[in-house]
Amino acid sequence: MKIHLANQNDIRVYFPDSQKRPHVIDLGQKYLAYEQTRPVKKQNLFTPIIQDLLQQILECENNIAEGEAQRAVASDKVTKLEQRSKELVASMLKTIDAAFPDQPAKAQEWGFTTKKETANIRTPRNQKERLAVMKRYIAKEESRPEEERFTIPALAEVIDNFQTYRAAVYTRDDGQYQRQAHVNTSKALTKELAQYLQLAAGVIVGYDYRLKVSRDLQRWGYKVVEYRRGRKTETNDAAPTDDSTNGSTNGSSASDVVTNLTDQDD
Repeated sequence: MKIHLANQNDIRVYFPDSQKRPHVIDLGQKYLAYEQTRPVKKQNLFTPIIQDLLQQILECENNIAEGEAQRAVASDKVTKLEQRSKELVASMLKTIDAAFPDQPAKAQEWGFTTKKETANIRTPRNQKERLAVMKRYIAKEESRPEEERFTIPALAEVIDNFQTYRAAVYTRDDGQYQRQAHVNTSKALTKELAQYLQLAAGVIVGYDYRLKVSRDLQRWGYKVVEYRRGRKTETNDAAPTDDSTNGSTNGSSASDVVTNLTDQDD
C-alpha cells in the first residue's frame, strides 16, 4: 500500500529496516519520548499501539538477554563437567575390561556397546552417549550388592558428576530454547512496530502538517533528508545507510511517505 502525496518539496523520509530490531526499537523509543511531551489530545492515534508493542518487545529483549546469560553460564559448567565425565567413563571402561577380559559383551550390562568387527568395548563418542552410559552404569552398580561394586571409579563420584552434568546440559539447552523463542516473538512484534511507525508518520503528515512532508518529523525520531539542486542536505545528524529504508530496499521520497506496508521484509 502506498500513500502518494503531490506537490511536495524534495524531502525524503527514511524508515528502519524491520528486520533490524535495534534500529526499530530506537525509533520507537524516540517516537514515544517526543509523543509524551505533547498533550494527550494531540497525540497520534497509533501511539497507544506503538507504546504497547514497544513494551512487549523490550520485555522480549530482556528475556533474550536472560536466556543468553543462562545458556552461557550453563555452557561453561558443561564444558568443565564434560571433561571430568570423559575421565570417569574411561575409568569405568578400563575397570569393566579388566574384570571381564574374555567377555567384552558383559560391558553392555553397564551401558557400553561393543564393536561388531573386534568385539572390543566402544568408547562413547558424544555427550548424549556418555550420559546414557553413566545412567546405565549407576543403575547397574546400585542393583549389585555393595561388596561387589567396582571401587574405581567411586560410584558416589560417578553419581555426582552425572547428576550435575545432566542438570547443566538441561539448563544450557533450556536457556538456548528460551532465547530463540523470545527472539522469534521479538522479530514478529518488531515488524509490526515498524509498520505502525510508518503509519504514524503518515498520520502526522496528514493531520499535523496538512499533507506537507515536514522536516519536523525528525522530532519523532524519523530520519529526514532534503535534496536540493543535485545535492542532498541532511536534516538529521547521520546519513541514511542501507538499513535506513522505507521497509524495502529504497528510501521513501516526499511523495511516498508511507509505503509497502505488506510482507515485503519476509
